Amino acid sequence: MSLHYLLDGYNVLYALPEMPAGSWEEKRDALLRQIAREKPHGNNQVTVIFDSREGPGNQSRLGDLLVVYTSGETADDWISQQVRSAVNPRTLVVVSDDQGLRRMVRGTGAKWLSTREFWEKSKKGPVSFSKPETAIDANSITDEFKKKWL
Repeated sequence: MSLHYLLDGYNVLYALPEMPAGSWEEKRDALLRQIAREKPHGNNQVTVIFDSREGPGNQSRLGDLLVVYTSGETADDWISQQVRSAVNPRTLVVVSDDQGLRRMVRGTGAKWLSTREFWEKSKKGPVSFSKPETAIDANSITDEFKKKWL
């Protein structure tokens, strides 16, 4: 199953260990180049969303990155709408530090990553959400607790 990462652009930018120099346009471009180069999303789709409360809003591509500048709404609102209207929200991974967005995502089936986790994973390779290969048996846990506590 291919995932689709929705990155809260300014949250991800502020989470960089070192803020790129220059104007906001140059900072955004540096962030996009870094994501394209390091590919913390692996071979999955990625959309980077930047707040643009003024202006018409637009979309562009940088390699395999889709870049969205919102129109009259916050990036959080845009991401929320995408998650809520998704046919299969389980394929979505929201990357943001916004707690309101995190609470909204929690009940949808979509995944959530903090910006720190996103950048840490980029150093270790693509982010993986695979389930553990060994299942935990509830009875063995109960037995372990009995041994330790009784």
